[in-house]
This record gives sequence, structure tokens and C-alpha cells, in this order.
Amino acid sequence: MIIKNKIVTIFSFFIFLLILLSICLIASMLIQREYFVKYVQARDKISLLNNILQQITSQRLHFDYYVLATDEKEKENFVLAATRIKQLIDEISDIKEKNVIQQKYIKLLSVVEKVFNQVNKEQRFSLAIQEFFPLYEDITNQLMDYISVSNKEEKKLQRYMLMINLVSVMISVIIIIFALIISANFGVKIYRSLIDPLNTIAEHTSMLAKGEYKEIKYHTGDEFDNVFSAFNRMVKDLKSLQSQIIQMDRLSNIGQLAGGIAHELNNPLVGVLGMAQILYEKLPPDSPLRNYVEKIEQAATRCRESVSRLLQFSRQKEYEYTEVDIVEVINNVLFIADSELKAQNVKVITLFSNNLPKIKVSIPHVQQALLNIINNAIQAMENMNTKTLQIKTYLSKDEETEYVCVEIQDTGCGIEKENLGLLFEPFFTTKDKNKFAGVGLAITKDIILHHKGKITVYSEGKNKGARFTIWLPTKN
Repeated sequence: MIIKNKIVTIFSFFIFLLILLSICLIASMLIQREYFVKYVQARDKISLLNNILQQITSQRLHFDYYVLATDEKEKENFVLAATRIKQLIDEISDIKEKNVIQQKYIKLLSVVEKVFNQVNKEQRFSLAIQEFFPLYEDITNQLMDYISVSNKEEKKLQRYMLMINLVSVMISVIIIIFALIISANFGVKIYRSLIDPLNTIAEHTSMLAKGEYKEIKYHTGDEFDNVFSAFNRMVKDLKSLQSQIIQMDRLSNIGQLAGGIAHELNNPLVGVLGMAQILYEKLPPDSPLRNYVEKIEQAATRCRESVSRLLQFSRQKEYEYTEVDIVEVINNVLFIADSELKAQNVKVITLFSNNLPKIKVSIPHVQQALLNIINNAIQAMENMNTKTLQIKTYLSKDEETEYVCVEIQDTGCGIEKENLGLLFEPFFTTKDKNKFAGVGLAITKDIILHHKGKITVYSEGKNKGARFTIWLPTKN
């Protein structure tokens, strides 16, 4: 199974589990909603029945006071209470229960009306005892029975909702555990199918960086085979080119050498880089294997940059001059180098002079020149405790020309005096020659000279930093 199919399989499985979990949760929510509505209705019903019971109990007090004292005000209060009670009874949702309560209450009111119409006090007492109180007890007992039934229904609904919650949680936990087990199994299989070829590529890339040109002899039956083939082609080309380089002792053949490198290395380099990028995109974002692919991509990118810089030095590009504010160019370069500056924790200080005149330059070339110096400064400060990059602009004049000057100063490892005169020579570098071609500053000087400008460097020695100054004429 190729890597793409493996990734698609595991992602499809996760999507299936996600859909299954979503269905379970939605079903649980719908059932819970149904029971919750019933629970709210039961609570409302209990509240309504309790309210009716309280109103009838309060109404009885008005009746008792009237029977004892024949107080007309108590009679009026009874009538008002009866109106409220009728309205509350009408709100009962259960038709059967509502009819039962209404009938009993109507009977109660008819007896009360007889009592109110009775002039004789003894007759009122007799009617109250014989007819009113039995009906009152009957309706209150009926209400309490309904309340008791509703309370039981409410508790039952609470138990159902709790049970549904527990079942929902259990199902979710089971699905999650199952997903973790399956994903771990898939992960181990994919890891095992990737780690060996990735280790092989990383090992051979490291050997290549040390100058050992050893081809990869490994077969996986997936995308790695394309990467291996591209890598092996590059190794063969590098072996051939190394033989040519050893035979050249003069820079007079640099153009021919650069052309040969470009034709011989560009296609396999693009192949290695392209395959590495495809492999990187197909790996999950959190995969620990991405680190190996990044190393492969970095090594290929480094080789491609070396070839590109060599070509740039040997083949002059067309210069197109545009009037521009040099500060804008510097800011663009700082934006390009921002990620590397942050990665190395470099503090950038800018001291830009106001009202500098605009100058005509080839923007891409000047950007390349500035970027070469800044990259050189970042590399020089890699192992320093203090990492500060200061960029300063100002206006300067000599006897004949006015210049806009860009001064770039770092707190890096510095430059020894015997190397200051060689710094702008092609292929001169004080760093690891397996990592750096040593043409960056030579290209920078070539660009500045094309602008009729000049570049100088100053350093007090080892671990004392360095200061590069670019002079660009205001009239070009």
C-alpha cells in the first residue's frame, strides 16, 4: 500500500468514527430534549396544582370567617378567590383531570351559594358541616392525589434523563477508546513503514554533506522509490562534477563550471525537493516523521541555493533601475529574513535617517546584496550570547559624489585581519565548506559595483563583530 492510501485509510476511519460519535450525541440530545420537555411540563403541572390547592385552602378561611361573623367583606373575598381558582383550573392541560376538578369545584360553589343565601345562622352552620366540609375535603384530597402522581412522574423522568446521560457518556468513551486503539495500530504500522526509508535517506544525506557519495540501495514499493532514484541521480552527478572541480585550479573556467553544474544538478535537485515536499504534505501535521522529511528538504534546498548563487555570480542578470526609497528596500529584506532572525533570537535595531533622497537601483539585486550580508551576520552570531543586528542609513559625500549609505553591524564572531582582504573573493569562506559555497559576499560586491557604488567591511578581530557599509550614489 502506498503512503497516500495509508493516509487516506486512516483519515477515512477517523471521519467514520467522528460521524458515528456525532450521530450518537445528536440522538442522545434529541431523546434528552423530549424527556426534558416532559419534565418541564410535569414541574409546571405540579406548580399549578399546588397553587390551586393553596387558593382553595385560603378560600376556605374566607368562608369560615363569613359563617362565624357574617362579614360581607369575607364574602366578597371568597367570590374574588373563586374567580382566580376557575382561571387556574382552566389552565390544567390534562382534560380528564381538569373536568374532575371543575365538577367538584362547581359542586362546592353551589353549596357555598346556599350558605350565603341562608339568613339563619344555625342553618348556615348546619349546611357548612353537612355539605361544604365533605366537598372541600374531597376536592383537596383529589388535588393532593394528582400532585402525588405528578411528583412520581417527575422523579421517573429525572431517572430517565440521568440514565440517558450515562449511556451517552459510556458510548462516547467506548468509541473514543476504540478510535485510540485503532489509530495507535495504524500509527505503528505507518511509522514502521516510513521510519526505515526515512532513516536511510537521512543517513545518506548526512554522508553526502560530509563528502561521501554513496547511493541508496533500498526498495519500498511506494513514493520513496522516486525519492531514492532522484537522490541517486544527484549523487552520480555530484561525483562527476567533483572530478571536474578538482581539475580546475583557476577561476577563469567558473562560467563553464557553473553552466555544467546548473544543467547536471538542477533536474535531480528539483526531483529530490519535489518528492520531499509531496511526502511532507502527505504526512499528518503532528507526525514525528516530518522532521526527517524536513532534513531531506533542507539538504536539497541548500544544494539548489549553492547552484543558484554560483550561476548568479557567473552570469550577469539584466539590471532594471527604479527610483526607490532605500528604507523600503531594507524593510522588504528584513521581512524576508524575519523568520530566520526570530529563529536565532536576533534583536534588530534600525536607525534610519530622515529625508534621504530616492535613488535609482535594481531592486531585486540590491535586495539580494542586503540579504546576503544579513544572512552572513545571522550565521556569524549563531553561537554568540549577544545577538544584535543594527542597520543604519545616512547621507555621505566625497569630493565628487553624494551617496546614500547603508551600514549593517552585527555582534558576531568577527573577522580576522588577514581575512578582511579576501572576504569578497569568490568561494572564500571561514565556515564549513560542506554547508557554504562562499559566493554570497562576492555576489554582493558585484551587485554594488554594477550600481557604481562601493562596499567596505570593518572588524576589530575575532568575536568583535563586523560592520559592512554599502555606498550607493544618489545620481546613477
